[in-house]
Amino acid sequence: MVEDIGGDHRYAEGWAYGLADVWPERIRGVDRVANPGCFPAATLIALAPLLAGKLIEPGRIVVDAKTGVSGAGRGGGESKFGYAEVNEDLSPYAVLEHVHMPEIAKTIERLGDGGSAKGLVFTPHLVPMTRGILATCYARPVGDGLSTDLLLARYREFYAEEPFVVVTDEPPMTKSTMGSNAAHVSVRYDPRTNTVLAMGALDNLVKGASGQAVQCANLVLGLPETAGLSAIGLMP
Repeated sequence: MVEDIGGDHRYAEGWAYGLADVWPERIRGVDRVANPGCFPAATLIALAPLLAGKLIEPGRIVVDAKTGVSGAGRGGGESKFGYAEVNEDLSPYAVLEHVHMPEIAKTIERLGDGGSAKGLVFTPHLVPMTRGILATCYARPVGDGLSTDLLLARYREFYAEEPFVVVTDEPPMTKSTMGSNAAHVSVRYDPRTNTVLAMGALDNLVKGASGQAVQCANLVLGLPETAGLSAIGLMP
């Protein structure tokens, strides 16, 4: 098998998109897998139960995402990603032009069974922490009758067989995922504004990179999905 952890082959012909917790059946037994980006992993795992259930409009989603400095790679590539520059600061970056936006939009359309994601707004922010991603996604519901309890039940059903997705009653925290391949997700319905909030937290260096790559390799090779990935988060 060949696995690409970079962005060159995401949605390229002949490559499976390795969103392992949502589409494991599309990864098992294939020859080539393109690992999702870290922001897409947090965003799409948070949104997948809503999109697959046609509970929200795919074309009216706003994603507000925060990442630690290690998302830029070792050394950060630019001085603005050094911890001394980021400490005591919070700032958006790559506004309206982040490289992960097309990948998120295309997957939203596939999860939403072809509905256009042309209204997607995605804004990443750099926060003063070493690792972790938190994506808060705002969406408009389709139809009436939603509630937070109903949506949480939907999430638990959707991820019932997935060992690395934890559905939490409380809003997820990045520290709870540190050092693990777990993604923590939660959801809320706001009746006042008729808005659905989907939240996803993960460790960008594990679930957002190397851990998900191992998870995909396990699926391809017919190994237990959890092989080599038994570590839990460092915080309760």
